[in-house]
Amino acid sequence: MKFSSYDNSWKKDCETEIRNADLATSRLFIQTWVPDYLNRILKDPGLKYALFEWDKIIKFSFVVGSIWKCFGAFTATRLDGLLCLSFDKKLKIDFVATAPWNYSSKGKMRRIGSGLIYFVITNSHYLGQGGEFLLNALPDAEEFYENLGMEETGNRNEVNLKEYRMPKEAAVSVQKIFKEYVI
Repeated sequence: MKFSSYDNSWKKDCETEIRNADLATSRLFIQTWVPDYLNRILKDPGLKYALFEWDKIIKFSFVVGSIWKCFGAFTATRLDGLLCLSFDKKLKIDFVATAPWNYSSKGKMRRIGSGLIYFVITNSHYLGQGGEFLLNALPDAEEFYENLGMEETGNRNEVNLKEYRMPKEAAVSVQKIFKEYVI
């Protein structure tokens, strides 16, 4: 899937493509994102789970019949987003992140996170889930998911992150809003 992202530094639209992650994606993640993630992990131990599981999950996603599928959002050759989905009766985002250079409100790239969510909703429809999916949100991302219309389920994962569910109605709304950016 391709969509129009926005480079906040250059003040122009760019083309971003979500495609299957491979070993090169894993290397890009380690080379360009890990130093920033390590700094964040020192402040937030909850991120340690996502960092160390990513490499294992992306490699396991190559196994035929694996419940995991991993994707990268690339703007040209730069990795701007990561996504890992699992499907076992319900679609779940196991890992989603935009690049460390996007964390501030004035981050470099815009629409990367929304593009990844749109991609998940599309896959949810393909799997017969009507746009619904689950994820566990980092505290600083909860507002983003709530603004998309996601609802807290009351469940928490092993590192005490809140679980959120994308209801069908909210998925339709996200699709209507974001489809103007799909290429």
